Amino acid sequence: MAAAAPWVGAYLMVLALWAIALLVVRRPTLWNGRSIQWVNLVFMWLAFATLLVMRQRPATALNFFLLILLVIIHVARGRLILFHVEREEVERIVERCLAQTRAGYERTGEDYVVSNAGNLVIAVRGAQPAIRIEFRNGAASRKAELIEALFRKQFNGSFPTIRVPT
Repeated sequence: MAAAAPWVGAYLMVLALWAIALLVVRRPTLWNGRSIQWVNLVFMWLAFATLLVMRQRPATALNFFLLILLVIIHVARGRLILFHVEREEVERIVERCLAQTRAGYERTGEDYVVSNAGNLVIAVRGAQPAIRIEFRNGAASRKAELIEALFRKQFNGSFPTIRVPT
């Protein structure tokens, strides 16, 4: 039976190193929920591959841990969190993206409602050190996709980008 403790420890170590990297690098960074999805899928794949190679069955605790990783994938999907940027700057960037795409919007509290983009709602929540951004509705709208893509391009990702000189 394969124990869960080494896998949980390794996973927590990866998350701790990732969090330290996010906090140490003092540039505006966009953490995307898809990032944790990839980390969890790689972790799950490594666990299954190791179990197959070692011809072991997972312990109940390991199965529970892998199930928790699946739940995290589901919960984090579509989440966007900004680090090292002021809320006012985020709002300016949202408004600039809306202006560049010629999207008519209405401000309702903390939300931006874009009626000509499938009733897209852009919600800005929280303050420094982590600001949560949500893009709701507008799934069938090309303009909503463009607005979200333009917004995402304004920030660095949470994973280092590999650049190959040409």
